[in-house]
Amino acid sequence: ETLRKYPPVPFLTRECVMDYKIPDKDIVIEKGTTVIIPVLGIHYDKDIYPDPEKFDPERFTEENKNARHHYAHIPFGEGPRICIGMRFGLMQSKVGLTSLLKKYKFTVNEKTKEPLKFQVNPFILAAEGEIWLDAKEI
Repeated sequence: ETLRKYPPVPFLTRECVMDYKIPDKDIVIEKGTTVIIPVLGIHYDKDIYPDPEKFDPERFTEENKNARHHYAHIPFGEGPRICIGMRFGLMQSKVGLTSLLKKYKFTVNEKTKEPLKFQVNPFILAAEGEIWLDAKEI
């Protein structure tokens, strides 16, 4: 759910490799056209994820995942151009978070402005300003 709300990149670009007619539309994307895939737009689409601002890990139960289109969750891209570091990044994040959460309880410090706002940056999703946390040893 965290990767849905905060994907590493806000959009992906791909080059169309053959003419493609969009189903039920009179639109053809011609071979060679650069296509921009709005990852954030998909991840916050109310038709796919009701109440998209809410953090709800239940969205990713097997039952709920199987009820959506496979490409409705693409934080690392998909297909032959999927991020090659995805597995390593996920494993490293899980190991690091587990180590920290075993020893500390984290809370958001009052210096952190909520709700978070994001920088307009085409390469990586990053919060505007700083995110302050308080850590208390368990």
